[in-house]
Amino acid sequence: QWYQRRVAITAGGNANLSNTELWEDEDQRTFYRDILDLTGIIPQILYKKDKDKATKEQEEKKRRQQKEKKDDKKDDEGEITEETIEEEFKKLHIDDEDDDEEEEEVVQVTTQQATKDNSKDNNAATTTPPTSNSTITISNKAAMEMYLNKLSNISNRDLVNDAAQEFCLRLNTKTNRKKLIRTLYGVPRNRLDLLPFHARLVTTLAPILPDVPQDLFTLLKKEFLYHLRKKDQSNLETKVKNIRFIGELTKFEICEKSEALWFLRVLLEQFTHHNVEIACNLVECCGRYLFRSPETHVKTNHLLDQMMRKKTVHNLDSRQVTMVENAYYYCNPPDRVAYVKKDRPPLHQYIRKLLIKDLNKNNIEKVLRQFRKLPWKDDDVAMYAVKCLCRVWMVKYNNIYCVASLLSGLAQFQERIGILVVDNVVEAIRIGMEINQPQYNQRRISEAKLLGELYNYRMVESNLIFNTLYLIISFGLLPDGSNPIDPPTETIRIRLILTILETSGQYFEKGSLKKKCDLFLLFFQKYLLGKIQPLPIDVEYSVQDTLESIRPNIQMYSNISGVEEAIAEISPSLKGAFASVDQEESDTEEGSSTETEAVEQDESEENRGDDDDVKVNRKLEVVKCEEDDEFIKELEKTMTADISSRLTGTAKVTSTDLAIPMNQAFKEHKIEGNVMKFKVLLKKGSKQHFKQMDVPIESEFASNLFDKQKAVRKEREELKRLVLGHEQRQEAEELLAEQQESRNVGFLMRPNDRKQKPRKAPQLTTEMFNFNSSK
Repeated sequence: QWYQRRVAITAGGNANLSNTELWEDEDQRTFYRDILDLTGIIPQILYKKDKDKATKEQEEKKRRQQKEKKDDKKDDEGEITEETIEEEFKKLHIDDEDDDEEEEEVVQVTTQQATKDNSKDNNAATTTPPTSNSTITISNKAAMEMYLNKLSNISNRDLVNDAAQEFCLRLNTKTNRKKLIRTLYGVPRNRLDLLPFHARLVTTLAPILPDVPQDLFTLLKKEFLYHLRKKDQSNLETKVKNIRFIGELTKFEICEKSEALWFLRVLLEQFTHHNVEIACNLVECCGRYLFRSPETHVKTNHLLDQMMRKKTVHNLDSRQVTMVENAYYYCNPPDRVAYVKKDRPPLHQYIRKLLIKDLNKNNIEKVLRQFRKLPWKDDDVAMYAVKCLCRVWMVKYNNIYCVASLLSGLAQFQERIGILVVDNVVEAIRIGMEINQPQYNQRRISEAKLLGELYNYRMVESNLIFNTLYLIISFGLLPDGSNPIDPPTETIRIRLILTILETSGQYFEKGSLKKKCDLFLLFFQKYLLGKIQPLPIDVEYSVQDTLESIRPNIQMYSNISGVEEAIAEISPSLKGAFASVDQEESDTEEGSSTETEAVEQDESEENRGDDDDVKVNRKLEVVKCEEDDEFIKELEKTMTADISSRLTGTAKVTSTDLAIPMNQAFKEHKIEGNVMKFKVLLKKGSKQHFKQMDVPIESEFASNLFDKQKAVRKEREELKRLVLGHEQRQEAEELLAEQQESRNVGFLMRPNDRKQKPRKAPQLTTEMFNFNSSK
């Protein structure tokens, strides 16, 4: 492409640039080069005179180009002064009075013609109404005004082509052409988006109406020189609009390339204040076009280098320096090596696709099945899969837990893969603290997140989590308390700890894990107080949110002494254990494990009772003595005697179950005050007897029994209701059947005969529901 051929062009080689190299893309090339040819659409009678004038303009243009080629060396060597600017300004002249004079002539002619037509019509005594040319003139003015209003809504090439055809067919008069030029020249300064479309409209009209682009460019150049001579520091937007219009006309080849370079050269001679922004806008608008054009590449490159040198010499503010650099590198971007895509084997590409693109919460099992099908016996594939699983920062942050879930399922079949990934993640966290480069902060956060998720999926134990947490706050500490690789202004380690606690802290709420977490939070507060206070607002809010989520009632300390006192209250031995970790940088992990052992020691101490002596857990040694030998002999004698008796005698089976009497089986327990009365069935020999026992109603046994008794009573009442309802329905059906039978026979019953005595409930029902209904 272009950057590969720049050297040849700069050296003076005749390199032919293609359209794709001159323009950014095909759409841009089409916009600036595919112009509608109106000569094949508009009748020649409408632009015959103008066509002759166009041939003269082309001849003058050729003579002017030849003259410019001869004077190139003189122009490069000569300096641009105020006198040369004044001479250029005087050369520009536009007849502003022609427009008004022509309008007056048109009005006079039309009124005279109207009076003549009226007199002729009156003499002929015709009935047709007089036609007045004044009405036609007014309608043309209205049509022109509507046309000019529509120019502000042009937004694509088709509208530009339609506008050009409409003007040539309906509105092509000298007055309307001047109005069109004035309207295009007076584009609002805040509508820079219209400039490319207006420039395309002028370019489309140029073959038929050559005076339109010439007069428009003259007005723009005159205004540019006027502001350059005036040297005022106002109307910046108007100046920018003017110079960008010139740049668009340059890309349409209405303004010659040499003229655009002359404008840039003039601005560089007075490279101060507004001229800096004007020059940057000119370079951004058409600088790349001039830089990539073979005939202007050398001059443009020279002027761009001159602009960069003036940037360093002049005292420009930061905003202007940024504008100059952006404009320069937009035209002449630095050489850089194109991104070379790695050539990976198809199987490696498939692994990356599964992890980076496909893995989400909905297809973890599907991805796991695909991973299980990989050839794990191939060390190359296995190591690459481990590498991808460890590079968790390539996965979306919200999908990191999916990687941990995938790894936990895969470790059941490929155990070594899980071990390798865990080792690499822990090692990467340590290496990140050694390097401590800000560009790897996001990567380190992702690794900490993965470690927490691995604990959630039972891939690592809690000891590894707490060892890593203590490692983060103590790695690199010196005996004097300073840490050269973790300055007081750094907060990345705080974010690592918060990430791990947010991920797996919810599981440190019971038993020994809760005590370990509470102890670590004290050391974490001590670490926070060692940073420069106050902490950044986002970090402070993150600390508060995380601690409130795992420990809502945690006590926050405002000074280090308060934290140290709290640590000393938990156990005097813990403070020394943490101090040993601070002093030994190389044995940081060993120190953190010592702290964990101290916590376990403290837990066992609390479980044994109120003993204040600190005891160390160690293995018990077996010491042989005579008493043990005698005890073993006696035990063997007893066992042999018992075995022999069992072999000779018959074993008696004792039944432990007691039959509850029927009269006591369905009785409820009485409640008197806050005491529930129980009857305990005892058996002495072959006799059974009851013993009264009072149990408080607050006890768990009594309350559970009371609830059970209440539920049984409720169930019995419901069963009784269902049975009685069934009997009543059965009686009603029998009565209805008897009445139907009596009607069929014709027997009339007396009213008293309809009343029947209600049947009694069966004996089984009364016995079934025999309980104290008062309760």
